[in-house]
Amino acid sequence: MSSAACTIDHLSSSESSHDAHESPPAYVCKFGMIVFLLSEVMFFGGLIAGYIVLRMASAQWPPAGFPALPKLFTGCNTLVLICSSLAFHMVEVSIKKGKTGRRWLFLTVLLGSLFLCGQAYEWTHLYHEGLWFHLGGIYGSSFFVMTGIHGAHVLIGVLLITWCLLRQCLFQSITIHRHASLDNVGLYWHFVDVVWLILYAVLYLL
Repeated sequence: MSSAACTIDHLSSSESSHDAHESPPAYVCKFGMIVFLLSEVMFFGGLIAGYIVLRMASAQWPPAGFPALPKLFTGCNTLVLICSSLAFHMVEVSIKKGKTGRRWLFLTVLLGSLFLCGQAYEWTHLYHEGLWFHLGGIYGSSFFVMTGIHGAHVLIGVLLITWCLLRQCLFQSITIHRHASLDNVGLYWHFVDVVWLILYAVLYLL
């Protein structure tokens, strides 16, 4: 009887250690996300630094015959992205209050998608105005590369938030006691928003 109990205890400890292996602590996941975002800081920092050097070396910006970037329209689109970051913050607040946060998650997805639609409209407008990747020299290529890479990051963020929304709608698996995945998605989303503010200032305002 005692040997059977020892066997059960051994199996239980093995299962719990196996579960612990499959689900690392929240602080480990957060540390991994922070390391990833630090690499993203270096990546975007290199892009922005290279753009500034190339722009300072250019005699005329934008080059003659090419359109200026739409500051007002993109400014409004920037406000949409800022509002999406605020909406995600409300998701985090709702979860900590014991709520599902589904409405705020949906609003964040909606605003993020609206930002992407606005960027697609801007790209289409500039294309019809004669500015594209291979047109306008450094002016065109640097703009579309930097905004395109950021847009890809926004798309990934929208997909991640959609994944969180589906989890809440189907399983309500994000709770006040289990929200590590939501925290990491939030770090990513807020980072993407901050990067865009810097890009907007560098590309459109300076």
